[in-house]
Amino acid sequence: MYLGDGYLAPVKRNYALRSYLNRRQQDVVARVRRAIEIVLPGRRVNEVQRRVSPVTEVTCYSRDWPLVFPQHGPGRKHTRRIVLAEWQQSIVEARPVDFLRGCLESDGCRHRRIVNGTDYPAYSFSNRSEDILQLFVWACELMSVRCRRSNAWTLSIARRPDVALLDHLFARTTTVAPVGDARATDLHTPHTIPSSLRNTSTPGA
Repeated sequence: MYLGDGYLAPVKRNYALRSYLNRRQQDVVARVRRAIEIVLPGRRVNEVQRRVSPVTEVTCYSRDWPLVFPQHGPGRKHTRRIVLAEWQQSIVEARPVDFLRGCLESDGCRHRRIVNGTDYPAYSFSNRSEDILQLFVWACELMSVRCRRSNAWTLSIARRPDVALLDHLFARTTTVAPVGDARATDLHTPHTIPSSLRNTSTPGA
């Protein structure tokens, strides 16, 4: 999630990990909060509700965050190299489903494709960092999932077996039942999530 909707902000002698998430996706907010509590047990995790947008800011302070995210640096992520440390690569190799899910829930969506009048589901992931896009491709390869480039900043997963596999794996790892309303904006529905309603990224380091 850090690679998409999160960043580190220096605050005096500490660092604040801030993730900006769609308030309507409470299952995502809960997973991000739980992940922080596992990585840094005992640290306080705060949720701030933005008044002018449907965004929940999940924040946690620690001087150890640069050790957890060695990708931290000056400027926006797409303006600098993003390379995983060896220990991070090992984690992704062991849990590629979690990595893909985090990418899609931050900068992606499950949406509809209309081909010759037939409605097909697909996944799309967009990011302006070529390094992050290539990490997404690598994680897909670990699962034998085929993705292709839709445009300069977007990757698409559209083959039926690949979409069905991700649907199955994401549903199996979720802690919240899929929303039944076809208009809902989460990974369980075959509708594009408008950028105004997706987990909202804030430029940062």
